[in-house]
Amino acid sequence: MGRGKTQGGAGAAKRRVSPSGEAGAVRVRLFGGFEVWRGERSVGRFESQKVKALFAYLLCHPGRAFSRDHLAGLLWPDSDPDAARHTLRQALYNLKSALPAAAESPAPLLLADDRGLRLNPAAGVWVDVTAFEEAVRRGRGGDAVDPYHLSTAAQLYRGELLAGFFVKESELFEEWLLAEQERLREAAIDVLRTLVDSYRRRGEHRFGLHYARRLTVLEPLSEEASRDLMRLCLPGGRRSRALAEYERLRGLLRSELGAEPLKETRDLYHSILRETAEEVEVEIDGDAEPIGPLIPLAGRGQALAALLAEWEQACAGRCRVTLVVGEPGTGKTRLIRSFLDVATSQRRAVVLKGRGEDLDLPPPYHLLAEALAGALEDDGGAGERPLAELPPAVLAEVARLLPALYDLRPELPAPTPLADAGQERLFAAVAAFLAALGRGDDGAPVPLVLFLDDLHRADPETLLLLQHLADRAADRPLWLLAACPAGEEGALRGLLAAREGEARGTIVAVDRLPAHALLEIAESLVDEEQAPELSRFLAAKSGGLPLAVAELVNFLWDEGVLVATEGGRGSWRLAVPLAGLVLPGQGVAGLILQRIRRLPSSTRRLATLAAVAGPTFDFALLERAGEEHAVVVEVGVETLLKRWLARRYQPCWESGRRRRDLTLWAAGVRRGRFELAHRHIRGALLAAIEPARRRALHAQVAAALEALPGEDGARAEILAHHWAAAGDWSKALSHLERALKKARAVQAESTAAHYFQRALDLLGRLCEAAGTPEQAAATWTAARSRPPALGGR
Repeated sequence: MGRGKTQGGAGAAKRRVSPSGEAGAVRVRLFGGFEVWRGERSVGRFESQKVKALFAYLLCHPGRAFSRDHLAGLLWPDSDPDAARHTLRQALYNLKSALPAAAESPAPLLLADDRGLRLNPAAGVWVDVTAFEEAVRRGRGGDAVDPYHLSTAAQLYRGELLAGFFVKESELFEEWLLAEQERLREAAIDVLRTLVDSYRRRGEHRFGLHYARRLTVLEPLSEEASRDLMRLCLPGGRRSRALAEYERLRGLLRSELGAEPLKETRDLYHSILRETAEEVEVEIDGDAEPIGPLIPLAGRGQALAALLAEWEQACAGRCRVTLVVGEPGTGKTRLIRSFLDVATSQRRAVVLKGRGEDLDLPPPYHLLAEALAGALEDDGGAGERPLAELPPAVLAEVARLLPALYDLRPELPAPTPLADAGQERLFAAVAAFLAALGRGDDGAPVPLVLFLDDLHRADPETLLLLQHLADRAADRPLWLLAACPAGEEGALRGLLAAREGEARGTIVAVDRLPAHALLEIAESLVDEEQAPELSRFLAAKSGGLPLAVAELVNFLWDEGVLVATEGGRGSWRLAVPLAGLVLPGQGVAGLILQRIRRLPSSTRRLATLAAVAGPTFDFALLERAGEEHAVVVEVGVETLLKRWLARRYQPCWESGRRRRDLTLWAAGVRRGRFELAHRHIRGALLAAIEPARRRALHAQVAAALEALPGEDGARAEILAHHWAAAGDWSKALSHLERALKKARAVQAESTAAHYFQRALDLLGRLCEAAGTPEQAAATWTAARSRPPALGGR
């Protein structure tokens, strides 16, 4: 999916300066040249370059008044003082004539008083330089880093201040301009460096690569920038691009400075060469093709403010529970992820993610078990603290939900059977595990966030465990941050009330996007001339639903309607008018399927297989289940990532850490887990599969899972699901019995009851397929004789 960074607050700030959606609003862009727009029309009635220079100078000093003598001496230093003041009066008259006050804002453009001459802040002129500096200020407040505001600043910086602008015989103006160009350029470089570091730290290498490329354009001789670019090329398998960057840098250093790259840069280059020699090189895309359109998180200022208030309370040591609700497709998950990206960049925290899935056979406590498993997968070592601090008996209890603990600590004892009060013992062990995760190296508590997506799909035992955790952590920095569709939050409201009856949480509603947010998205993609057309198109075709907006933009990109600019002022442009564009039917699903049809056939097969495999998939599973060559799978997965149809699965992240050198990840998509970018993508793919083919694919996935390393009992539920969907009732029943035993072992009675009923259904199908009554009876008897007996409830 086309994604932007954590956006909402700065978009609101931009509209406070100038509500660009209003007819007649004046917008001025000084980065990359000189452009003035009123509404949808360009303003060009300036009689001279010095009138433009006067306007630009006043715009770059908002709120500051200048004497007429100062302005006259700045632009007409060689003229007689009286003649210079006369020329200034003419320039001011031309400026007022070129930009008459809009009917909606009768305030004059210029104010003259005892303080001097200045622009009127009430005139409603939006200036990109002012917006850039405000975004930088917000993005670098104190020691905190806010990726949203910084990405907004990076988007606004389209080139040097007044690039190509020249004023004759105005040395003081030229000196000012050169100083401002350098100051703003350094600010933009700092913004890009911070974004590259932020996204690299979180493993968002595609976004980091986007900003690293921009950084090397601004700083072509910077070895640090080139090393960042080289490292960020590696996770996507772009090793030849990394090597080409080194050759570019070395050639430039030799020609410009007569120097060689530093040892650190050379070492990185040679390590990439070794990786390239050992593995098949797969180059996915050329340098000329950019990352896809980045869609800002517009129109979410109020929701982000509500999350910030909850976060601040959690950081102050009060357990908080927050439900983000909205209709499907309103971007609840993206809103939460974007906020957490900002929050964890500003303060050390541990985030664990669990996701409720509409599974036929959900594992007991699966949402929390997934979150806990994420801590063990974290490269920053978040899971090492509980392993080092907790007694073996406690870890053995947690291992009921997290069997991977035995891979890390084989000496752990087997957990003792749970008695009547055993559920409390399990809950206490999980609470202790989370408390250890939420301690820093110095023993002080750090905020711990449980990000629980689609919490309404959780089993009753999971909700009981969450209630226990919230009650136990009343005075600890624990934040249960959950998302669910509007109308499904009723069963979850109990989590919002503390044991004493006081509210410990809130509900944050997320609605469809208003018109001004759609215009903000359009303006972030194309220039002012085309933004209104794109905004109207998105409003008419999406109804303001963020998912539909994203799919429409991606559809335009895939169809070659939205194309990257070459040296233009915007990142993208519309190649053809949108008025006559014909969209596929079936709404969002139709857009998704049309985009998938454009993929190579091998990639389409892998996408379909990934949808059948489940909520997440990995390289090894697709390779084995699809019986494809590793290179084909690598290209296919990278294509899905590139086209925003898939993303890396990130179950845990911790702030304040640095990942290992990314040369260790040169295998790219061959490592890690992935997920389709949205539930609707998976749903559209599954709905398009013929029933017979779907059964065959489930059988392929089940056989591949059984062949992969690992204990089948750890994935009994998913194996039972796939074999049942494949129509192999006997194999499904065998795995389901293991799953039933696991559910009983953790006293997940509702899950066990569901498994029991499904087992009876499978037995019925086996009996139906047996043929004669005698064969059916024999099948029933044989099934009941296998331990654990289905009648042993």
